[in-house]
Amino acid sequence: MKILFALFLLALTASSAYAQCKFVILVTTGDKDDAGTDARISLSVSTANGKKLVIKSLKPWGQKGHNNFEKGQTDTFKGSGKCLPSKPCRMLLESNGKGNKPGWFVDKVTFTQIEQKNLSQKEKTFNVNRWLVRDESSGTLFVVVDDCAK
Repeated sequence: MKILFALFLLALTASSAYAQCKFVILVTTGDKDDAGTDARISLSVSTANGKKLVIKSLKPWGQKGHNNFEKGQTDTFKGSGKCLPSKPCRMLLESNGKGNKPGWFVDKVTFTQIEQKNLSQKEKTFNVNRWLVRDESSGTLFVVVDDCAK
């Protein structure tokens, strides 16, 4: 009986550690000339203890047929996966730098996690306010926003 109870507790712990969540990501492109991009954009968010969600391309999470990442526009991306155990505090946003108009000016990214079981939410806005492009002042196709120490 003790073994059965121990197995039940182990299963209960494992199931809560792998709870499923829905994710809603809002990406705002700046309102500057040539701010939009057609490049592939990837996103990774992580918690202070290093648990992370990696999205290799945001496009499949967006609306079909919608032209994402255009000047002054906020785009919505939705998906699901394993929940992060705590509020994310670090973000890596990256462009592959390809396609027509690969440069991109990003204003901000808002990440929301909704646990499917109890509908609890964790939300974090990452302020970016910079170009992701090789030939501008930043000179890089990625940005890391790390608020974990705050």
